[in-house]
Amino acid sequence: MEEPTRELKVPAAIFERAEAIGSDSGRSAESVIVDGLSLLFGELTDMELEPEALEDFADEQLLAVVHQRLAWPHDSRLRELMQLGQLGQVTKEEIVEMEDLVARFDHQVLLRSEALLQLKRRGHDIHNLLKLGA
Repeated sequence: MEEPTRELKVPAAIFERAEAIGSDSGRSAESVIVDGLSLLFGELTDMELEPEALEDFADEQLLAVVHQRLAWPHDSRLRELMQLGQLGQVTKEEIVEMEDLVARFDHQVLLRSEALLQLKRRGHDIHNLLKLGA
């Protein structure tokens, strides 16, 4: 069954950038935008993305991976579960949920590390990108 869709007005500059990114990876602008929104709002699992796939990403996409954080709903729930755990009030089901969220977080850290490695290989100054200083 196909999911319902909604029409979204996207500024021309964003659409053109999505087209450019998509052409580099053989994807449509729509799929680039949908994937970006899905990552932001937590609908697409990072676990589907393997670190090796980052080799084909444009620099801008790698930077997005570097600066990406756990989606807000997942981050919020993980914090809540961790607080419950510290209070000793976490159920077995919540422990499983917490382990899944921690695995997502760990995978995101792995992707971030690989993205930084790819950017470094391409000649970018990682210290400057991360504003770490010299």
